[in-house]
Amino acid sequence: MKRHHAVALLFLMQLYYGENCPEECQCFSATKVICSEEKMTVLPMNISAQVKELIVVASGVTHLKISSFRENLKLTKLVILNSCLKEVSSKAFDHLVELQELEISGNKLLTFELQTFNKLTNLARLFLNNNKITVLPSVMFNSLQNLETLQLRGNQLSYLPNLLLRNMHKLQELDLSFNNISFLSRDVFQNNSLLRVFSMQGNMITDLPLEIFAHLNSLEELNLQNNKITKLDHEIFPTTLRKLILKNNRLVQLSSGVFHKLKLLSYLDLSQNHLSELTVDLFHNLISLKNLDLSENQIVSLPSTVFKGLVGVKTINLHKNNLSMLEESLFRDQQVMEKLYLSMNNLQNIPNGFFDYLDFQCIVQLHGNPWRCDCEIQYLFDWLRYNNNNVEDLIRIYCNYPEFIRGHNLVSMDKEMLVCLKNLSSELQGSTAPIAQSVFKIPFNNYNTNQCSLQEFKGATSIQCKVTKCTSLKFQAVFEPMNRNESEYIVSTEWSAPGGCFNETL
Repeated sequence: MKRHHAVALLFLMQLYYGENCPEECQCFSATKVICSEEKMTVLPMNISAQVKELIVVASGVTHLKISSFRENLKLTKLVILNSCLKEVSSKAFDHLVELQELEISGNKLLTFELQTFNKLTNLARLFLNNNKITVLPSVMFNSLQNLETLQLRGNQLSYLPNLLLRNMHKLQELDLSFNNISFLSRDVFQNNSLLRVFSMQGNMITDLPLEIFAHLNSLEELNLQNNKITKLDHEIFPTTLRKLILKNNRLVQLSSGVFHKLKLLSYLDLSQNHLSELTVDLFHNLISLKNLDLSENQIVSLPSTVFKGLVGVKTINLHKNNLSMLEESLFRDQQVMEKLYLSMNNLQNIPNGFFDYLDFQCIVQLHGNPWRCDCEIQYLFDWLRYNNNNVEDLIRIYCNYPEFIRGHNLVSMDKEMLVCLKNLSSELQGSTAPIAQSVFKIPFNNYNTNQCSLQEFKGATSIQCKVTKCTSLKFQAVFEPMNRNESEYIVSTEWSAPGGCFNETL
């Protein structure tokens, strides 16, 4: 019943406010008008003086002039979105002196005249996204001394004038993402000490001038993703940072002191760079860090104490690197970690006790590694069995060695199959008995139907198998060279089941 009353009330409101509503628009309140009509080439003039918000979407309006708005309009918010707007005259907004928010986005604008924003001294939020703006004169925003948010995303700017932001003493959020800016002046932010959020994502920056952030004493979020940055100077970032994104740049190495003063930093993204090694103390002072993303780099090894002191970290992402080994105590301090990604590396084994420091509910990814499924992997095997609910893509953890079980899922194996042939051979050779013998199970055709024993005497090795089911028998010997860079050598022989066989010994 209440729903019907709400619908009826909304209908009556539209009827009431719709009496003086422009034909191409909808008026659900006395203060807000929304217009959306492709055939509308000029803004409606019969807008009530009570209206505070005018939103124009997908219209055919191409020009804004001083005559586009009545003199007695008291607009505080004007939005012209996804229209055909091409030109804004220098006096277009002269009657809108109470305007606090202006958005002109998704249009075909190329430039603005110098005096366009001169009368908008009360403006707090300006959005000029996804237009085709190529140039902004340095005096364009001189009158916007109360501006708190400026967005210029998705334009075609190639540089930022040194004095463009000089009068924006109250600026808190600046977004210049997805332009073609390749250089930032050292003094471009000298009067913007209140800036909290700054994004330069998707530009062409190769280098950050020394002390470029020196005046940004309030900066909390910095997004430099998808640029071409090759190096970072010592202590370049302000100490107030809480979130730093450096994803998809061209960083090859990082100096020890680059993050040392960022004690408030909780989120650090260094993914998709070209890092091959990390210094021992790179992260040591990041006492507030919660999320660390090092995925899709070229890291070969990690110092055992590289994560020392990061006691509050929740996520460490090492996905898709070149890690071939890990130190047993690598995550000794990460006892509250919730997610650990080690997938798509070159890991063959996990050292004993490696996971013992982690919380029992920590989610782990291990797939995409060339696991060596022999006797030395039994710690990982047992851990996976007991913690299978915490392992993502468990069924994608495959054995890569030995050859005869390559492609098998590790946790589906029998533990007796995880043997070291080298150790077995050494034990046989070291025996004083005339015949050294060891019995172990080897599956044939995925059935445990045969029991085999290995014997060695005077340098000759033989294998005896008792067949408990009439079937062919295949023997495969894997010769592993001492040098792991050399390829394995495999010899295979197959015997057909003899006629009338039953529980015979071959």
